Amino acid sequence: MNPQIRWLVEQSARKLKWFFIIALVFNFVYYGYIQIFKRGYFQERAQNQAIKLRLIHAPRGILYDRNGVRLVDNVNAYELVIHRDDLPFDPQLLSAFASAFNLEEEPFLKAVQSYRDEESGIVPLTIQKNLTEAELALSEQLKARFPFLSIESSPRRSYRDNELAGHVLGYIGEVDSRTLKKKPGTFQLGQWVGREGIEAQWDSDLRGRDGAKRIMVNRSGDEIALLDEEVPQVGRSLVLTLDLGMQKILQESFIGKKGAAIVLDTRDGGVLAMYSSPSINPNVFAGRMSQSQVDATFNNPDKPMMNRAIQGLYPPGSTFKLLTALAGLEKKVITPETIFYCNGRKKFYGRDFRCDKETGHGAISLIPAIAQSCDIYFYEIANRLDVDDIYEIAHRWGLTVDTGIDLPNEKTSRIPSRAWKAKASPQDPKWYAGETISVGIGQGQVGVTPIGLAKFYATLANQGRPVRPHLYYGDKSESTGQVNIKDVPSLPSITLEPRYWAIIHEGLLQTVRSGTAAGSRLNDVDMLGKTGTAQVAKFVNRSHYLQQAKSLRDHAWFAGYASKDRPEIAFAVLVENGGFGADTAAPIAAKLVKYWMVDRPRLDPSANSSSSPSRR
Repeated sequence: MNPQIRWLVEQSARKLKWFFIIALVFNFVYYGYIQIFKRGYFQERAQNQAIKLRLIHAPRGILYDRNGVRLVDNVNAYELVIHRDDLPFDPQLLSAFASAFNLEEEPFLKAVQSYRDEESGIVPLTIQKNLTEAELALSEQLKARFPFLSIESSPRRSYRDNELAGHVLGYIGEVDSRTLKKKPGTFQLGQWVGREGIEAQWDSDLRGRDGAKRIMVNRSGDEIALLDEEVPQVGRSLVLTLDLGMQKILQESFIGKKGAAIVLDTRDGGVLAMYSSPSINPNVFAGRMSQSQVDATFNNPDKPMMNRAIQGLYPPGSTFKLLTALAGLEKKVITPETIFYCNGRKKFYGRDFRCDKETGHGAISLIPAIAQSCDIYFYEIANRLDVDDIYEIAHRWGLTVDTGIDLPNEKTSRIPSRAWKAKASPQDPKWYAGETISVGIGQGQVGVTPIGLAKFYATLANQGRPVRPHLYYGDKSESTGQVNIKDVPSLPSITLEPRYWAIIHEGLLQTVRSGTAAGSRLNDVDMLGKTGTAQVAKFVNRSHYLQQAKSLRDHAWFAGYASKDRPEIAFAVLVENGGFGADTAAPIAAKLVKYWMVDRPRLDPSANSSSSPSRR
């Protein structure tokens, strides 16, 4: 190698060697300086600042009635929470906090342990929701003593009319360990989800998607810097089929009464009104419930948590006679002109069966038998049928299955058959002919839900075309206000001879014009329907009945549709222990019909919406 080049290479290598030596010494000295002289500074900084992941709650979608009236709002509320990465392990510290915040220690420690056992997720453990001003002040004071606490704001549900549509709307609540076990991998402990009603049925749509943010916090847990953020996705806003005006009529009509009522749009099955009394106030579930609220809600013998419209099973009484008439006509055991004689009572299979009119109706045919609700006439039909004949017609008309309404926990009406009794009563599986007599007037083992009966009468109104009851009407864009109305699929029609329907239709019309419901006849529009007085307990005579406790009085029914020439609504009204259906239930139905057919504000449902012309 050229001596000059070699010298240059050696010089470069020598300089590089000294550079690395100097850099190594510098790093060693600087590291030592940090460890010896700056250790306390960086320790304090690490203790005072930390990077943490925090949940951002997604606002739930808004719920509207069919006319665009808000039924629920999202309002800002403060919560006292403990984040997973702040959760202390010292049980004495947790007990001290429970005492300071006036919490029951044992349930609180169990909630902490359940939260700790759920090892994943960023949803915090909520200690107190919807902090009042006093609780907020106390929480701020306690943060200094218990630095693991955090106060956060989050959207809270506010139901505008309290109990007006409690069972329909439902409420929201926190996911607990039982829900996690039932639906593993679906939720996180402490997450807010729909519990009942529409809130539960449409929870995945209403809930949206929570966001998150990565923040720097100081020693007190206060946010000092936002590092990055995933914006939450707001839930879908839904428009319901409810008409708030009609809903208010039901609420006012059931003051001081127990029962349920439902009104269906005969064109598509939309639920225009549904009320169960006593109702629930969804707002009470938004915070910590007092013991009096717990007792009034969960320990109340009147069972306010039960949605009687879809979960109550009741003997339908005379409202069932229309199905018995259809069975008699379909099975050819009677004709529209068949006459039976009623003298107030008749013996079948060694037992006396009475008519509500003690003096009897005399010779009577089908239409006046419907209008005057002659029990003997329908005993005679039932005596010529087998119970399985009645079950067959009930099945064809949809009374043996649930209605398919978009609400959770619907019960199915109970229509007895020989197979049903064999299963329900294995000790005495035989079906007796005398039992069919009671079934013929909606007594005995028959039990229907108000919604099941309303659907049956809607099918009658449509001359055999059934509808599926539903509450979901469409979606609403919060940014544009546009409503996208969902099309409703049609169901297969039931074959019904026109002359049979004409007889049934006329019988229901005469019930209100001159029969048992004549006291509720309207001047402006024809209401058609059938009264029902369903026996709850046995009694000897009228005098004996009037001496019974109210809880043993008959249930009052009225079911039907309106109007005569172009039915638009079908309904079923039940007043528990309300006595005669014409006195208690029919007047409520008359208010509903008058509102819908006469007094209702005529709004254009297609305004600002994209919809099928068949929806209204």
